[in-house]
Amino acid sequence: MCMKLHEAIENYIHYISVIDQKALTTITNYKNDLTQYETYMTSRNFCDVEAIAYKEIEAFIQEQALSKKTNSINRMIVSIRNFHFYVTYNFPSIANPAMHVKLSKKANKLPSFLNESDLDMFIGSFDDKKDVDLYQHAIIEVMYGCGLRVSEVCNLQMNQLHLQQGIIKAIGKGNKERLIPINQHAIDCLQLYFDGPRVLWNTKKLQYVFINQRGNRLTRQYVHTMIKKKLTELDLQDAISAHSFRHSFATHLLNGGADLRSVQELLGHSDISTTQIYTHIQSDRLKQEYLHAMNKKKR
Repeated sequence: MCMKLHEAIENYIHYISVIDQKALTTITNYKNDLTQYETYMTSRNFCDVEAIAYKEIEAFIQEQALSKKTNSINRMIVSIRNFHFYVTYNFPSIANPAMHVKLSKKANKLPSFLNESDLDMFIGSFDDKKDVDLYQHAIIEVMYGCGLRVSEVCNLQMNQLHLQQGIIKAIGKGNKERLIPINQHAIDCLQLYFDGPRVLWNTKKLQYVFINQRGNRLTRQYVHTMIKKKLTELDLQDAISAHSFRHSFATHLLNGGADLRSVQELLGHSDISTTQIYTHIQSDRLKQEYLHAMNKKKR
């Protein structure tokens, strides 16, 4: 009995959505990757899972590598490997052709972040007397002050805030919850926003923390566009993105003496190796300070 590739992929997407309950973003990524995989295979008459061999998968990956970045390729490889593992686990008679497909090597790129003076300039540029500026200011204070992902800020709800206790509950990837302290600057800014524009704008009585002028929930696109516009106004580096505020949060904590394990918990990283990238930033900074000091001595 042959298993159709299309049917097998549909079953797998159902499994990760309903049984495994992966995050919505993860499900979307897997679905997109496997749709491209299916299109490639069926166009070459590999319509049954059993017909696909290692060399076909390698050919697909090589073709994708012509137009995609390493991160996207590696995510696609993970999608394919997990799919074939699922099929073989449930149907042992079907071999796993993706078992030995290896991830592409990538450069250990350091994340971009704002130094403390640039961050102060960015945050200080908002005029809290203007409703839109106050709204944007509150978004940045929470995103940086708690090290949140953009999606976590957009999905933040009122019952996740415990401002009297100085804590918020973030819900991250895989619906994992974590408690994060929130600083007084962010609390004060939120209170001004709650007492002002949010009261006027929340005509639909939504429970999301950040409501825009149309009464809708904050979107990721708005955050990215707002930050890029502000960077241009202030003539700050183009490499900074919305995610850079999360990187800045982690970097400034480590520079202030926080230990790596605590930063890992605050960021919601499941693996500390993900958090260790920030130690490279510290090493680079210390190296620059050392070279600067030695050069001054030579003069």
